[in-house]
Amino acid sequence: MKEFIHSVLAQDVAGAVGRVDSYDLPVNPLSHILLTLHSTRTAAATNALPLMADLINCIARIEVLYKGSAIFSMSGYDAVACGVYVNNFESWGLNFCGIIAEEVSFTIPICLGRKMFDDRECFPRTTRGELILQITHAAAFTDQTLVRLQIETVELPDAAPDRFLRQTTLTRTFPAAGENDVELPIGNDICDVVIWGGAHPAGAVFASTLGFLQILVDNQRRFYSHTNFETHHNMAGRLRAAPGYWSGHTHFAAAGVGISHVIADDHLLECYSHLPFDIHKDLNYALHTQGKSDIVLRVGVDAGAASLAVRVIPCEIVSAQGGF
Repeated sequence: MKEFIHSVLAQDVAGAVGRVDSYDLPVNPLSHILLTLHSTRTAAATNALPLMADLINCIARIEVLYKGSAIFSMSGYDAVACGVYVNNFESWGLNFCGIIAEEVSFTIPICLGRKMFDDRECFPRTTRGELILQITHAAAFTDQTLVRLQIETVELPDAAPDRFLRQTTLTRTFPAAGENDVELPIGNDICDVVIWGGAHPAGAVFASTLGFLQILVDNQRRFYSHTNFETHHNMAGRLRAAPGYWSGHTHFAAAGVGISHVIADDHLLECYSHLPFDIHKDLNYALHTQGKSDIVLRVGVDAGAASLAVRVIPCEIVSAQGGF
């Protein structure tokens, strides 16, 4: 009979602005890491519920390094997005009630396979000191004091994985609106691409950094020949439950008089989108890159978009037998 080991790696480590912390990870095959942020929220209650993003943004970067090479590298916020889109993990958060000095927490997943507890897709057994978790705190904490980190790991000691998931960030600032290309890595199958764009529709201003998306393989459109922001953003939730009330919702006591904010029309992932390839997680629809010369994500930036910055996270399926 198989078993997993869910254990604590670090207990209530005090956060500190700008600090970089490193932790040796377990040597058994590793499914995922759970990074929980616990803090005292100090902003006074307002008409809107408190932003979970303020707590998440206390973490500037999360990296998992194998012999110094990144197999997971992104901001805390991007890790939340990848957890939602790729791993179907959505933290509920705790005690975001909107009063001053409340104790809040939020869990960020760091997944080394697309399905948690998958003994065929996780990071293989290592030697002590080879696999490191590195956490960089933000340069400032917004409306949070007494930030603490709880880190827990899930090992699969009986696993003999075939593959693992690598997720690293490509950062670009485009020179102008219109068509812009981001080159994706070549050599491993790509199962998903998670994308952040700096501008999204807001109120009467509709311009988006991710106005449309295309995938080109050796200069030929493949899989996503063309998809518009309205569709790819709305459809990003098609493989998971509807987003939680991360920006709150609004009840009205009388016409025009809001007593608490309750709209789910936009949420924590309002600047993100997701292009899945391997829909059934069986590699039948994976984007095969081996032997190709050029794999490109083409981003059509709307004219008038307030930001030309993007972050692109290709999710690669890497062989566990020396493929890394």
